[in-house]
Amino acid sequence: MTTNNRQINIESQTENDMQKSHSNKMQSKTSKKLNDYLIKHIAKNSGLPYTNTRMPDNDCGIYGGSYHISDEEYPDFLRLYANEILTKNNEEYLTEKQLDSNGPILIDIDLHFDYAVDKRLYDISHIEDGIDIYLAELKTIYQFDENTKFNVYVMQKNDVNRVVDKNITKDGIHIIIGLQADRITQILLRKKVLPKIAEAWSDFPIVNTWDGVLDEGVSKADSPWQLYGSRKPHHDVYKLTYIYEITYDTDDGEFIRTNIHLDNFNVIENIEKLSARYTGHPSLFHTSEFIKTKESNGTLQTNARQTRQKRSAMNNYSDVNAYILKIKNRDELKDAVDEFLDSIQSFDYELREAHDYTMTLPESYYGNGSFLKWIRVGWALRNIHDSLLIVWVAFSALAENFDFNNISDLYDRWQNMDLKNPYGLTKRSIMHWSREDALEKFKKVRETSIDFYIDQTIKTITLDKIGSDKNSRGCGDFDIAGVLYQLHKHDYVCVSVSKGVWYQLKKHCWIQNDSGTTLRHSISTTLRNLYWKRAQSLMNQASSLNPPDEAKSKRMQENANKILNICTRLGNTNDKNNIMRESREWFYDPDFLQQLDSNPYLLSFNNGVIDFESKVFRKGYPEDHLSKCTKIDYVPLDKEKHKQTMDEINDFMHKLFPDPQLYKYMWEHLASTLIGTSSNQTFNMYVGVGANGKSVLTDLMKECLGDYKGDVPLSLITDRRGKIGGLAPEIVALKGVRYALMQEPQEGDQINEGVLKQLTSGFDPITARAPYMTEMVTFIPQFKLCVCTNVLMEIKSQDHGTWRRIRVVDFESLFTNTPVQGDPEKPYQFLKDVKINEKFPVWREVFMAMLVDIAFKTEGLVHDCPRVLSASNSYKEKNDYIAEFIRDKMIVDPNGSVSKSAITNEFTLWYKSIHGNTGAPSSKKVHTYMDKKYGNYDKKRAWVGIRINFDNEVINSGSDEDNDVDNIHENDL
Repeated sequence: MTTNNRQINIESQTENDMQKSHSNKMQSKTSKKLNDYLIKHIAKNSGLPYTNTRMPDNDCGIYGGSYHISDEEYPDFLRLYANEILTKNNEEYLTEKQLDSNGPILIDIDLHFDYAVDKRLYDISHIEDGIDIYLAELKTIYQFDENTKFNVYVMQKNDVNRVVDKNITKDGIHIIIGLQADRITQILLRKKVLPKIAEAWSDFPIVNTWDGVLDEGVSKADSPWQLYGSRKPHHDVYKLTYIYEITYDTDDGEFIRTNIHLDNFNVIENIEKLSARYTGHPSLFHTSEFIKTKESNGTLQTNARQTRQKRSAMNNYSDVNAYILKIKNRDELKDAVDEFLDSIQSFDYELREAHDYTMTLPESYYGNGSFLKWIRVGWALRNIHDSLLIVWVAFSALAENFDFNNISDLYDRWQNMDLKNPYGLTKRSIMHWSREDALEKFKKVRETSIDFYIDQTIKTITLDKIGSDKNSRGCGDFDIAGVLYQLHKHDYVCVSVSKGVWYQLKKHCWIQNDSGTTLRHSISTTLRNLYWKRAQSLMNQASSLNPPDEAKSKRMQENANKILNICTRLGNTNDKNNIMRESREWFYDPDFLQQLDSNPYLLSFNNGVIDFESKVFRKGYPEDHLSKCTKIDYVPLDKEKHKQTMDEINDFMHKLFPDPQLYKYMWEHLASTLIGTSSNQTFNMYVGVGANGKSVLTDLMKECLGDYKGDVPLSLITDRRGKIGGLAPEIVALKGVRYALMQEPQEGDQINEGVLKQLTSGFDPITARAPYMTEMVTFIPQFKLCVCTNVLMEIKSQDHGTWRRIRVVDFESLFTNTPVQGDPEKPYQFLKDVKINEKFPVWREVFMAMLVDIAFKTEGLVHDCPRVLSASNSYKEKNDYIAEFIRDKMIVDPNGSVSKSAITNEFTLWYKSIHGNTGAPSSKKVHTYMDKKYGNYDKKRAWVGIRINFDNEVINSGSDEDNDVDNIHENDL
């Protein structure tokens, strides 16, 4: 990238030279204003050290220069530079002198190829592999925690640079890692990553050395850094192409790399962050090891594995169940377990793993008072395979007071276990318990079991291949993907083989993982380290055979060499890409998306899960299949400790709902959103005009519910065609949502009654598909549908099935800077708290705990109150056009009669004059309504005792009892 740090003819430039440079540069699309600024900052004139240089080109009349711009002036200089060069698309040739101690980590990658190469040979996967290599080494240098956050900026040219006179093709990448680093740290970091970069990118046919690829001059600060937007004369400019936000997960000690869209990063406003002299990046503490040694060698330390004597295998390991009832003591039990394990075939390795993980579980799973945990272990084993009864017996026998006479009871209990539980426990559950409660044993079993699968890949390398094919790659990508699966099957799931969509288990939630990036990173870190250890173990065994066996030793060493070849592949970008493609099949779970967030009684928090069916707060489990989270901790309500916050919340709710009926209704309604069942089957409409607290309340609910609060496009229930059943990612996103808030409607928006019923039924499934899905996903909505509105939407239907769902909640308060007491039009006025939202982070855990307590009592049921029903009925009457017509046009007259044709004609004229040309009820509905209210159409072919009011007389359309139009519903017709 950069020019050598030579000051030949630069320090000797005169101000006249600079003036001359300016005049010539005006012909090269540069900036007069910037030139004038630089002339005033020539380093020689100030006698101060230079901070920037300009690269000269005499052929173009571009004169070099050396400038000193103070730290105080530098931000202003960069803004001027950005406005004059980047905004106006001018050309410039400036560099920056690097800082010695507190600048960012700078990486300059120079790739040289044969001249025949005419296109770019690397892609985004190579870049991300390189970044991951740097991040892995940074963990050995710096101390990271949950607050760590920094960016990585990647810059590239548009295309390769073919250099005819040197007969080579050049390409390159500039990378800025937004962490402060001193010079020694940058030099040692380069030394650490260099061999790993060479290995990862070994498929590149470079003609320069790898030492030359990773510019040492930049790490040592011997070379200046090209100022962003500047270029070498006659060369293209480097442009920002990728930005990654890096955070650190303290649970697994891994980085999370998130791609930031370039549209969200304004280069002009953020030009400082792309500067080599920017000092605002995070500054971290070094690790104690790095402080002491300044280098981590990462030597392999492996102890040879002990082998155990194999016992004779049974003809069929499932036959072991027949022997269980004969077991009378621990020795017989041990013999039966050993025979079972020895009989397991390689393709049934999961049975061995189920045994190993089960036996790691601590006494709290089998000792006194452990029944609930103990029986869950049995359920999980039964779900895995019927043959695992022997494992359950062996696990139960770990208890000191185990009675072998009770084995028959265990056998009967095993046979009667229910395997149809949709939330059944699995092997993944046992692994999760082991990891949570016996971590060290879990790790030991995992490493041991993975060695078994690694050995399976070694067995694919035949002796013939070892002896005859020096370049054999050994096992295939599919085999290695199988080992990766064994290593991470409890943490990752692939839900789309064609699209490569992945989920990763974080704590107890399944989080979508972009292209399986963290799993891919594990190939060249965790997985490769396991192969290294296996190779070292083989070599140790080969050298310590007693008695010596030259032939066996040779075979073991050859196998070790083959494993080392696999290690090389595990660091290569293309091989990793191939392994990831094969891994999709291993990790694919076709039912995963269907199961995700399907349990309506579970609500996930950062620190656990509330099960509203059992009314307990507990640990989360993988088989809960949760992807959503409130993103807050659940803190049980302490009425003494939380009194002040509870008082503030209650005051807030009383001001929102001064009417006691509404106050109680809304507490129950909001609490019902925590449970995914729909006992009430209602659609709540929050109605009120201006500054009444609707949006503040929904903001508080969003703060509490996190992922469980969803936004619903208004078109979902107003579109007459409907989106359910097609490509609709916005519907898929509603799976598992508990509180769905619609966009505010406009006057005249009309509800699609069919969709409304489907969304609020609580048992009608809806089907939709997101773009990455190959098949539809079907789920039962768990959300309570709500809308904040100033105007009520139109509902043409008058059937009971629609209107029994409608609940109108009036927001009657007014929050203002000048509240007036005793205002008859606005009786509930309160002083506006402009900082109310700032209280929510303090309120949210307490408010949520208050809602949880209510939900435990009500179980999600909301009791209707007269205020809400009255407002809802009033809304219904405004939308009942036939009832309105009867009130306006029908008069009770004992001598009167009206025919169907007369009613039809008059209703049509009346409806058009008041409501327009669309949306009128059919004539059949009008006639049926008349039958219901005035009796059946009689033999005179008329309704008798009434007549049409043509002259706007005072109307009596019937008795008070008859006026109760709520008795008439379309489902009665």
